[in-house]
Amino acid sequence: MRLARRGAQLGLLGQLFEAARRGEGHAALVTGSPGTGKSALLQVFAQEAGHSGALVLNASASPAETDLPSGVVGQLLSGAGPNAEYHHRARSPSPRHPFAGAASREEPGDDPAVLHDALRELAATAPVVVLVDDVHHADEASARCLLYVCGRLATSRILLVMSGRPQPRSRPPLPLAELLRHPRCTSVPLTTFDGDGVAEFLAAPPGGGMDLPTARRLAPDWHRFTGGNPRLLRGLLDDHRDCEPVRPSRPVAGTAFRRAVTGCLRGAGAPAVSAARALAVLADASTLTLLARLLETPEHAVGPCLDELDTIGLLDGGRLRHEGVRAAVLEELSAEESHRLHTAAGRMLYENGAEPATVARHLVAADTAGGRSGPVWAATVLAEAARHTMSSGRARQAADFLRTAHRAGGHEEAGLLTMLARAEWETDPAAVIRHLPDLEQNLGTRSPAAMDIAGVVGLLLWHGRPAGAARALSQLHDPGAAREPAAALAYVYPDTGTGPFPHDAAEQRDEAAERVLESIVYDHAPPVSVAAVLSALLHTGETGRAARWCALLAGGDRTRATPARRAVAAAAAAVVHGRTGAHDLAAEHAGRALSLLSPRAWGVAIGMPLSAAVLAATRRGAYEEAAARLRAPVPAAMFHTRAGLHYLLARGHYQLAVGRPKAALGDFHACRDLLAAWRLEPQGAADWSTPAAVALRALRSEDTANSDPVAALTEAERRVAVLAADGCTNRAIAARLYVTTSTVEQHLTRIYRKLCVKSRLDLAGLVTARPRP
Repeated sequence: MRLARRGAQLGLLGQLFEAARRGEGHAALVTGSPGTGKSALLQVFAQEAGHSGALVLNASASPAETDLPSGVVGQLLSGAGPNAEYHHRARSPSPRHPFAGAASREEPGDDPAVLHDALRELAATAPVVVLVDDVHHADEASARCLLYVCGRLATSRILLVMSGRPQPRSRPPLPLAELLRHPRCTSVPLTTFDGDGVAEFLAAPPGGGMDLPTARRLAPDWHRFTGGNPRLLRGLLDDHRDCEPVRPSRPVAGTAFRRAVTGCLRGAGAPAVSAARALAVLADASTLTLLARLLETPEHAVGPCLDELDTIGLLDGGRLRHEGVRAAVLEELSAEESHRLHTAAGRMLYENGAEPATVARHLVAADTAGGRSGPVWAATVLAEAARHTMSSGRARQAADFLRTAHRAGGHEEAGLLTMLARAEWETDPAAVIRHLPDLEQNLGTRSPAAMDIAGVVGLLLWHGRPAGAARALSQLHDPGAAREPAAALAYVYPDTGTGPFPHDAAEQRDEAAERVLESIVYDHAPPVSVAAVLSALLHTGETGRAARWCALLAGGDRTRATPARRAVAAAAAAVVHGRTGAHDLAAEHAGRALSLLSPRAWGVAIGMPLSAAVLAATRRGAYEEAAARLRAPVPAAMFHTRAGLHYLLARGHYQLAVGRPKAALGDFHACRDLLAAWRLEPQGAADWSTPAAVALRALRSEDTANSDPVAALTEAERRVAVLAADGCTNRAIAARLYVTTSTVEQHLTRIYRKLCVKSRLDLAGLVTARPRP
């Protein structure tokens, strides 16, 4: 086993071992922060010493066995052989030793001379190497025994090698404190790696095994990610291997790395662990003062904890090195501890005047962990934070804030529910459905001033509840506030009243649609009628703004808008490109729109992207694609909207293209009936009469073909069929029609196949029975 950058330390231990072989015993204390490789160094040295003929005795102290008398000594003597263990158990404590009290009389073997005598007896035949890992956890009796041995090594062939933390923060028992600073104990310090050390670690087999150029290329990033801590590097290396076959060039903090962070913290002192947890909770808001307040400890006591964490390699600039370290620390928190820390942090930051969003994140985390009611001021802070985050396009975070605020309750409960529903609409409009009953109920029990009526109307329109929207508008006594949502209701659902954009005011309609497009593309807060006014695009015929709209919507792919806005922008682009005949682009944008939101999330607005997708596929001859789009589920309420009108038109065009004129005519007549019920003229893109006439002609031709089989033949085939039915031979037919006999034979083959006949006699019967014009 090879250790990177530990050659000097192994060399020093080797020199001490050679001196012990000559009868000049020594002691060594390997120190280092958790994760720096103390145990690995002892393991490698034990192998080398064993190969050199030494008897190696191993023991490992544990914090769980600190109160177990002589636990470490027992491990060493059990490895020394049955005779040494027998003497360890049989020998009574000597009264000359100060620790020989009542407790020690109950536990024979506490006499320090027992271990020393056993080691000297073993060393008579071979050099003895005694290894004690994590000696800072040794029980008091074992520490006394090791201290006794350490003072009597000068003329022995014994090498005592221990490992431990460099400076235990808690005051250790006197024997352990004396042992750790014994003058005969040589210090062997281990530190984290520098950049070159990280490169050597990555290249050293069997751990890294990378080629040296790759190791050097990765070393700077890996050093910044781990602080050069070997344990963290091993965890990162394991995660790197798990990314095969594609290994990323940058570090990835996965499960192994998080376990390494947890292991390092487990080896640190309890105060350092508490400091790491406080840093993880406070995140970017952490300062020395806030840390001290959260830890409920004086500021001067926080500095040493941070120094210990920094020595381990977990800190960078006084904060946790990166989000991967923070996640690992938070992962170890119990729900109760997480609730306590986040609640305390939120209150502390609130009292210090921190930004609402900063406070809100802690309130959400505390609510998630504990599920208990927050402070009375929580709802107000959460709502304010949600308004700020919504205005900056972070709708998902705003929804988290508002869900917590709504659970906390308060005087703004109805308004909070409306804000929550609108925030959830931005990321997943389907999530709003569960709030609709409560929103409609609040309309009848809350004052209009306590609710965003316009916002409620927009959500009800989107999800096909025009009756609820009408009730909401009836509560608005301000004509100015009611104008836009009332116009949206009337436009989307024309049977509720006269639309806001009469046919002689197309300019007004187009301007409204353009304002909505701009609000989406440029990530402004869209008006409440976003879905409603955008359906004006479906009704718009030839317009001078088509080029302007296409250019405007070209920026939709670059926007940082929410999924709902990107979906609506893509659907609008599909409609506009379809109007200009760019069917490939229309299909591309419609596909993107339908992939961003599920059919359920689209509500009644699904008619917009679906009609564009079906029409584009039909115009391109992609009939299977059009059929697949038509299989998408649509709500029944959609057929009471203008979007449903255009869905019927698109489906009718598809039916007509695939040879189903009767089904197509049914869709076109359904459009006719809707427009008649709405008292609207069929103009522009809503014109159903022209394709209906085509369907009617096709249907009549189909009926004619059914009554006159010969009508299904081409003109040339009909002439051949009539002559053949009259008894003319193939040669006579060829002469009459000025074609070759072979051509006549080919025509007859096709005629027989089309008319399902097998002879001239059958053909004569069909021709004779056909109706005469």
